[in-house]
Amino acid sequence: MDLKVAIIGLSPKTHHLAPWDDDSWEKWGLPWDDFGWSRMTRTFEMHDQRLLDSEHSQRMVNYAERLNDCACLYMQEDQGAAIRYPFDEVAESIGKAYWNSSIAYAMAMAIHEGAKEIAVYGVDMDGTDEYFYQRPNMEYLIGIARGKGIKVHIPDESPLCKFQGKGVMFYDHAPTYVDRYGWLG
Repeated sequence: MDLKVAIIGLSPKTHHLAPWDDDSWEKWGLPWDDFGWSRMTRTFEMHDQRLLDSEHSQRMVNYAERLNDCACLYMQEDQGAAIRYPFDEVAESIGKAYWNSSIAYAMAMAIHEGAKEIAVYGVDMDGTDEYFYQRPNMEYLIGIARGKGIKVHIPDESPLCKFQGKGVMFYDHAPTYVDRYGWLG
């Protein structure tokens, strides 16, 4: 059977569109997803353990117990129920270790394992927060997947891999591009 992976983040814009009731899709996501964590085939918690153990951690009080209850959990190191993420093998198969979010680690793993289809839900990565700097990484991985012939589905509602029509200041005006750079609207 061909591997089909739904990568599921937390954005409410498209999280609900994931194929929750379709068993032909593996669901890969985040253990801190309060709605879907227990329904995930695999979960990825790629933050350094020192951050998770810190008094400043923003994870829920019983987060360690939740991690132990995940069906298949990848972390930076083997610990408890967690499996060590195969960093070197994944980097070698996709050509570069360029991952800066747990979602990107999931995407890289799906490419590495030869998924035939990958769908991305609940992953917007827009704004000015941490998701903004994670977006180029995710779009890079989507390009790698498509370059390998993997079908990648992104909901229309998601800004991933969509043209952003705001230009930079050009003397005294800021151009807006409709469909492509160089095409003024």
